[in-house]
Amino acid sequence: MQAQSFSRLLAPLAPVHDRHESFSPTLLTLLKEQGVWLAVHGRAGARPRLAVQCAWAEALAAACPATAVLVQSQMTLAHTLALGGTPSGLALVEDMRRGVITGWGLTEAEAGSDVLSMRSTATLDGDSYVINGSKRFISNAGMAAQYLVFARTAPEHSSRAISGFLVAAGAEGLSIPRHERKLGLRACPTGDLVLDAVRVGADALVGGVGDGVGLALKTLQWSRPLIGAVGLGIARGAYESLRDLIESEPGGLSVLTGARQDDGHRVADLVIEIAAARALLYDVARRADEAGTLPAIWEASASKTFCSDLAMRVVCEALAIGGRAAVKPGAPLERYFRDAKVTQIFEGTNQIQRNAIVKNLPSFSGEAQLAPEQSTVLGKPAAGMPPTRPGESP
Repeated sequence: MQAQSFSRLLAPLAPVHDRHESFSPTLLTLLKEQGVWLAVHGRAGARPRLAVQCAWAEALAAACPATAVLVQSQMTLAHTLALGGTPSGLALVEDMRRGVITGWGLTEAEAGSDVLSMRSTATLDGDSYVINGSKRFISNAGMAAQYLVFARTAPEHSSRAISGFLVAAGAEGLSIPRHERKLGLRACPTGDLVLDAVRVGADALVGGVGDGVGLALKTLQWSRPLIGAVGLGIARGAYESLRDLIESEPGGLSVLTGARQDDGHRVADLVIEIAAARALLYDVARRADEAGTLPAIWEASASKTFCSDLAMRVVCEALAIGGRAAVKPGAPLERYFRDAKVTQIFEGTNQIQRNAIVKNLPSFSGEAQLAPEQSTVLGKPAAGMPPTRPGESP
């Protein structure tokens, strides 16, 4: 699988990215040369497959979570632009297939989960809009060539009062006054975006006037499984690091059925939970692909919540089982631990996800939808799923 092969190229770069708190030029070159952008965005005019994008996010996160989040952010933004359907947005998607990086400008200091509290404004002035406001926690700040900025185009507290606009990084009045120093995902540039009378043409609109909230919410139905895939990849990477650590010690893995049987049971639980998370995530993604629709709201939230909560459980258990060697600075498990936490927070906190599930409670009374040709057999992942161990093949 291309994603697994690329993750092996990526693994040596992960500690470098973390240490220098930036992506290396080598990575950006590899993403283009190895065809990653084309693989994740799909062919021009074709609908991207969520299962394929999840497989990429998982594989990348198992090697370097920061790179996974960079690529995930581009998959998410391309989906928003495609939903908007405007010429400028669709043209940008074509640029993204060639490696142009974009940024997402939704969150504000006083408007995180509550999007309708947004204060940034876009005022129509002749045949252009003038945007004023500030954004917080903007991914790819300073790295992106374009930003999708959401701003209020009407004063009322309404879902039809917010619109999305494409703003070039070099636009007059746009600045990035500060970057965050973060616990994890240190290579991902995250900062404030300030817009001081930034003027954009009417063709910068993504979708129509007032479509911003709808675009954002539909995007989250696509992006939350992708964040789940990042969490799953972190869990997998942490488990594999722990397995390799134990294997390198005297007695190897056999100690888990002998002197350290209790730890063996804990490792077995990690395997069970990772397998369960995979089954949930790829079932949601596969059925959405087959139906040609977005995942159901509760399924998007459930996959994000289960997989990101799992990431924290696995890294915490792996650190406890691994002992001193697992927590020393620069150890892979130490980095996975720092990178995992934010997966429970961004794209909507897991508390917000649980609210979404409760508001959209499903019924399980129908017959299970079985797909024998895609079922998982012992030692062979279902179609579209990457193997557990790097190098394994179906």
